[in-house]
Amino acid sequence: MVCDDLSTHTAGARGSPIVLAGCWAHVLRRFRDAAANHPEAELVLGWIGELYAIDDEAERDIERLAELRHTRSRDVSKRIFTYLGTLEVLQSTSIGEAARYAYGNREMLERFLDDPRIPLDNNRTERALRGPVVGRRNHFGSKSERGTQVAAIFYSLLETANLAGVNPAEYLREAVLAARAGSVLLPSDLAGV
Repeated sequence: MVCDDLSTHTAGARGSPIVLAGCWAHVLRRFRDAAANHPEAELVLGWIGELYAIDDEAERDIERLAELRHTRSRDVSKRIFTYLGTLEVLQSTSIGEAARYAYGNREMLERFLDDPRIPLDNNRTERALRGPVVGRRNHFGSKSERGTQVAAIFYSLLETANLAGVNPAEYLREAVLAARAGSVLLPSDLAGV
């Protein structure tokens, strides 16, 4: 599971077959925030960019990706952590916090080097969760339990339609027509149509 260093992830993985891998986008964001006041953060940002460029070179060929990660990505990662180990900054500064975060999560961040199935980040998953999370927050103040349940049903149906590759608006239109005819239409019923 690609994630940040929240203790809940570690606790959830303890005693289970789940293996945690670090998210390089979380590291990137911290150094990007630090770069405004600490130009030396640009070095780390450049190296992280190299990791992504190397992955792109594989063009989704898993064997090629394994080879590139074993050689070139490993070298880049070593440069990053060697630099961070010699960086002399106050830990309370933004670059100090970024360096401490990266260095403290080194083992998780380097897991991708030995397993080409592990993506560099979890951005795709976080983007997929953004809509339901924002929607859920919008309904904290729902006036009734029933209203909250209806909102939850709609969010579930719309996200399921998205995952099935079905236009949510089209699905709702077809579902209403099906309901008027006395039947139930699920998003998966329209998938591939």
